[in-house]
Amino acid sequence: MESSVHTNSIFYLSNRSKTKRVFALSILGGVALVSLIISILTGPVEIPISAIWQGLKRTLGADPTAMSGSSAIVSVIRLPRVFLGVFVGAALGISGAALQGLFRNPLVDPGLIGVSSGGALGASIWIIFGSTLTFIPEFLMVFALPVFAFLGSLFAMVLVYRIGFKRGHVSVAAMLLSGIAINAIAAAALGFLVFMSDDTQLRSINFWTLGSLGGAIWTKIWPSMLVVAVASTLILRDAKNLNLFAIGETDAKHLGCDTAKLKRRMIILPAMTTAAAVSVSGIIGFIGLVAPHLIRLMLGTDHRLVLPGSALLGVILVLTADILARVAVSPAELPLGIITSLIGAPFFIWLLVRYKGWMP
Repeated sequence: MESSVHTNSIFYLSNRSKTKRVFALSILGGVALVSLIISILTGPVEIPISAIWQGLKRTLGADPTAMSGSSAIVSVIRLPRVFLGVFVGAALGISGAALQGLFRNPLVDPGLIGVSSGGALGASIWIIFGSTLTFIPEFLMVFALPVFAFLGSLFAMVLVYRIGFKRGHVSVAAMLLSGIAINAIAAAALGFLVFMSDDTQLRSINFWTLGSLGGAIWTKIWPSMLVVAVASTLILRDAKNLNLFAIGETDAKHLGCDTAKLKRRMIILPAMTTAAAVSVSGIIGFIGLVAPHLIRLMLGTDHRLVLPGSALLGVILVLTADILARVAVSPAELPLGIITSLIGAPFFIWLLVRYKGWMP
């Protein structure tokens, strides 16, 4: 009886009119656009609104004569930073929503499966030992740090998946527990690298592990943006399957959902989006936890709303946190991870209190 009621609830939510879905997502998109514009205008140098369009044309090559100081700042410094924030926020938000849908637990975060800590370890390996890899061509050096971070994240993802995959089935509980173990191993290895580092390397590791959108350049961020765009699109295609999975794995199978393939996709694709984000921004915590839960509170549990809504709210949260990071101690800049942790940690405590009935 309870399963039947829950099933009807899920289908009621998933059959909302397209008009309501479009309206809700349009509101979020409008707020995200306002956050984007404010983020471009925020900084030690005042930028007129007209410079945004000029800088965009300069970036796209449509107006090579637009070389004023303001448009150059927009094109070279602020647009890469803001677009990185858009893709990082969307990646963390949609990854968190997908993983929470898979685990059917609002306390799940992309960092729990070891992807973020794996990326931190990969980046730290490059920071400590990169200077000894003299065979890497000079023009590829700009990609070296994000590539090592991405490979570290992928390695952690493969380990989690292999541990959780047995006899043709994926054990969600085993993957979650293995992610916790890999986080501990990566933290120990990272601590050892910190012990080995000199002062300059230590500052680089600390700055990277705390997360930042500073220093973004187009050549470094576009490969990650491409990975995020493709993987996020594939996640969105599984929104209906996640609605079915929310009913229960057995019932979802009876309704035509291939749950084994769904679980594989919902581990690999969110891990790839998180790895791509972490590889260029460092570790930015709690976005993947906070955004999906707030969207569920506002819009319900239909994943056709939750997935794109979480991506848009992730963009809003990251851009807003980045604005605060730039103005809080201006002209200096706080690491972005400090701001998101100050917001996310109390929210996580609130979730623990609210859902303490789930715990033994």
